Amino acid sequence: MRKTRRLQAVLCGVLCAALLSGCGGMFSLDDMLRAPQLTGEYSAVQTALNDHLNESAQLKYPNSGEFLSPFLFGDWDGDGVQDAAVLFVSSGSANAQLAVLQTDEDGSWQVRDVAEGLSDSVDTVRFAALQQNGADQILVGYTTPGDKYLAAYAYKDGRLEAVLQQPYTQYIVEDLTGSGTDNLVLLASDAEGQTQVQMLVEGPEGFSLMQVIGLSAEQFSGYASLAAGVGQYGGNYLILDGYTGAAGNYLASSVLQYNMTTGQMNAASLPGTKDIYESSLRYAACLTSRDLDGDGIVEIPTQGEEAGTLNLTQNKRYSFVRWMDFTRTRSEKSFGIVDEEYGFYLALPEEWEGNIQMVDDGDGGVALYNMAGDVQYLRLRLTAELGPAEGWARVGSVSSRQLQVQLAEGAGSVSVYQLARGFYLL
Repeated sequence: MRKTRRLQAVLCGVLCAALLSGCGGMFSLDDMLRAPQLTGEYSAVQTALNDHLNESAQLKYPNSGEFLSPFLFGDWDGDGVQDAAVLFVSSGSANAQLAVLQTDEDGSWQVRDVAEGLSDSVDTVRFAALQQNGADQILVGYTTPGDKYLAAYAYKDGRLEAVLQQPYTQYIVEDLTGSGTDNLVLLASDAEGQTQVQMLVEGPEGFSLMQVIGLSAEQFSGYASLAAGVGQYGGNYLILDGYTGAAGNYLASSVLQYNMTTGQMNAASLPGTKDIYESSLRYAACLTSRDLDGDGIVEIPTQGEEAGTLNLTQNKRYSFVRWMDFTRTRSEKSFGIVDEEYGFYLALPEEWEGNIQMVDDGDGGVALYNMAGDVQYLRLRLTAELGPAEGWARVGSVSSRQLQVQLAEGAGSVSVYQLARGFYLL
């Protein structure tokens, strides 16, 4: 049910964008200068908002994210009936505002409540189902110069309440407790400026923030990122990446799982490693944990000399990396190379692992050989030339450049298509 409502909201946003942009045809200068005209339900919602404000509201579009429309449709109070919400700016406030609308007995939209946002710039908006009653909550990210704020709005009995208003650096929405409802977890700073992991939970007295103790102060100097996913054999996991090392230049990870007995997030017991800290140490800042292949399982990147040898004098930004799923016994999922400067990963055949060396090719790129150096696998280069080049094939694009490959006889059955499927931006 919740997935259906969210799909409807995505389709509503796409349709709204199409209606606002227009399709084909010839337009006069007057047509281009005239404000876009909404149709259907969008027009009815905006008319109801303007009537409530006694002025024409300026719609506020999110800057990024899944939903790029100021119009949001969902069941905000859990009564099984679709409601509406609008992001806008009016003369009564310098900040963006959020209005919730419901239909009356005649099917006409009516504004029920309005909440003032935390800045005049809306960064992102999305939904979360944080309660068992089937209601969706609205999460709005606001930006000010140098800061980001997150507000979580819950709607009940005709009132719109901000159950969370918090500075943050990153947040995720996942079911970490196995209850069937979402959990909101965010990286936020406390009054002393120290970054903490917090989880928004609902109790008998309403919503509250629970601090998650995830990284040992003896091993980590701060938080880098967070991710959530499932394990191969089931179970929901929270993966925390943190800064470590004497200067805080390295990364390592901690994996947590919800304990129903204590109601806390505790260190998970993982079959794929005895020491997650030692196993996950890496030195590239772009190598944060993520669901690399979109299968719902978060992979943790690792770097080690046993994967391959680097004989580079120019292209020192390259290194070998393994992506691991420590929730299973056979933990390695992908092997390849990472470009730390341009932030991409290229998967390589697993049979090359441990028998591969990377060298400068003398032409600004790199070449991959077997460990003995007598069999060349391929050459790689980043180029700003967008046209085809003899002997080279494109496998991906990054930062207005093309990553191109030239396969050698030693590559065997490896194809350009296979390499292109294993290209990921980090």
